[in-house]
Amino acid sequence: MKYQDTMEQADQKLQKALGFLKQFRLPASPVNYSVVYEYVSNSNAELCTELDADIKAGRTIDSFLIESLYNRHILIADTSQGALVKDINAVVNATNRHASKAQKDTSNYITMLDEGLLLLDKSDIQTSQQVIERLLNVTSSMKSAQKVLVNALKQAQKRTEQLQQRIDEVEESRKLDQLTGLFDRNVMNTTVDMWLQSDINKIAAIAINLDHFKQFNDNYGVTVGNVILSKVAQKVKSYVSGSGLPIRTGGEEFLILIPETSKQAAKEVAEKVRLGVEKLQFINAKSKEKLPKITVSLGVTEYTETLGLEGTIQRANSALRMAKATGRNRVFVD
Repeated sequence: MKYQDTMEQADQKLQKALGFLKQFRLPASPVNYSVVYEYVSNSNAELCTELDADIKAGRTIDSFLIESLYNRHILIADTSQGALVKDINAVVNATNRHASKAQKDTSNYITMLDEGLLLLDKSDIQTSQQVIERLLNVTSSMKSAQKVLVNALKQAQKRTEQLQQRIDEVEESRKLDQLTGLFDRNVMNTTVDMWLQSDINKIAAIAINLDHFKQFNDNYGVTVGNVILSKVAQKVKSYVSGSGLPIRTGGEEFLILIPETSKQAAKEVAEKVRLGVEKLQFINAKSKEKLPKITVSLGVTEYTETLGLEGTIQRANSALRMAKATGRNRVFVD
């Protein structure tokens, strides 16, 4: 991020940023402050639009949401755009050099052809032969120059395709939660809209939450906790790969949306997820200590047009809370 604010402008933005953090009871961590400063500066259009939408929708503005914004709109941009721009500029500059030389060679060639044609004379065979030989040599040189240009353009095209692939990968990575590899809320909203437009109205929702995870983090540290989150997320994803949409919606909170699926069928999926996570075994890489068993509680419901997507998620979370209240490590169907 680059700013060219005066001291007065910077101070005003500082006060706005601190006010925002206080309003939403966010700690003034470097990540939180970076995102909020970008937001109050209105210097990142995509970030501002998304955060405005989150606030308008009444979503919980917590450190997880802010971190996801940071990963998608600041971190990836900072680490990837500079290198991509540099490579793209190199390809453009090289192509321009070759094109400029080809234009110059072509212009010279046309001039020589015009001059040669004027010198051709049936009555002066010797001079005409010399002109023809010269034109043949020039044509041969022009042919060689064109081969160089063609090869250069082929290389440029190949490099451009590689750069496009990198751009696509960056864009794709912005759709994923960086820790777990699950999709984010933006992808969720877009996908559900697409389903509804395709007349898919039956969508099952499964809310998932790790049991006693805060206590686990307190006992073993955030680093170990992040590894556990990632492993559990992959297990969750494995049961719906190709058929549903796995999303990370909070710190240790996940959501699965499955189109054309009833609540009863979703309950079976949820039970498989629960059992699969329960069977996972974790060992501390440093101490070789066997870590406590991780379990999840799950709430199942079904999308209705009346509730809409946000209402459906809230109902799935209500079912999840019932699963927690009735003993954890279980599935509750709304």
